[in-house]
Amino acid sequence: MNNSIEVIIPARGSTPWINLSLESIFNQSLDPTRITVIDDGLYNAISVGKLGKKLFAQRFQLIKNAGHGISAALNTAIQQSSAYWIARMDADDVADPQRLKKQLDFLNAQADGVIGCGTQARFINGDGRRLGRSRLPTTWEEILNQIYHRTSFIHPSLMVRKDALIYTPYRSCMDGAEDVDLILRLVENGKILNLDEALLDYRLYDTQESFRARAKHTAVQELAFRLARARQRTSVDPLTVAPELAGNFISWRLSDPAYVKTRCFLTAARYMATHIGGCDLKGFLKLSLTGLKWFPTSPSSIRLSWRVARHAGAALLNQTTPFAELNR
Repeated sequence: MNNSIEVIIPARGSTPWINLSLESIFNQSLDPTRITVIDDGLYNAISVGKLGKKLFAQRFQLIKNAGHGISAALNTAIQQSSAYWIARMDADDVADPQRLKKQLDFLNAQADGVIGCGTQARFINGDGRRLGRSRLPTTWEEILNQIYHRTSFIHPSLMVRKDALIYTPYRSCMDGAEDVDLILRLVENGKILNLDEALLDYRLYDTQESFRARAKHTAVQELAFRLARARQRTSVDPLTVAPELAGNFISWRLSDPAYVKTRCFLTAARYMATHIGGCDLKGFLKLSLTGLKWFPTSPSSIRLSWRVARHAGAALLNQTTPFAELNR
């Protein structure tokens, strides 16, 4: 099997931790073939390019996003890659020194039909303090039991065959839960597993995009689950018939103030629990103030919060929507 690996890192804004991310790739026990940072609106592109060249010389490249947003950025890198495996990273995470080697060894030991794998992650705060650890399913049977209603992978821990990603690219209309949408489509043609080792430090901080835009991201995630169920029923993806459906569904969800408040509050509460579990009192208090801003007060938001807290991603999947193609 071809063992070439390209690490791709989409980056935008100021990226205060990208030096740690790149250094963690430099310190890998198995050197990747290439390291690519995709400039999706970097404020410090020149310094990032200099650091990459200093660490990796000709194995590093900084390329401009050919489109807009994370899906377009990832597709840009994947399409120009000559590697067999694509390893994801984010510009604020840190890879364990054994990450690439252990993932490659794992994948090479699998039977045909396995097209990629993720890992567990250690959650860290902005200062690098460890807060906890993920407990994701590892066997295919466990993954199938939850993949259609709950997140089953840490996106920046994934290593996936390039040919699978070319055949099933990211979709820009699903930005915010592009990973959930991608994985649900990938597993229709192959298996993706998880190692039970934490080989990535995943940074949690209250200004990260996934927190600030949480209501939209959860709406996109719900859409990804609904699209997967529709494909199971009809073998047709509703977005191929009606591309405008994604924007319409998201707008419908976000038009409900109770939905927005519930999703933002529960995200704050989840992060609060992780920070207090890691004895990070400062982070806990900061998130508490954010959570109070979104605290559900209306009967509808209280009921919705209770429902989502109990059932997570599956909470609203049986709710009828204005879009017939997404209803069971």
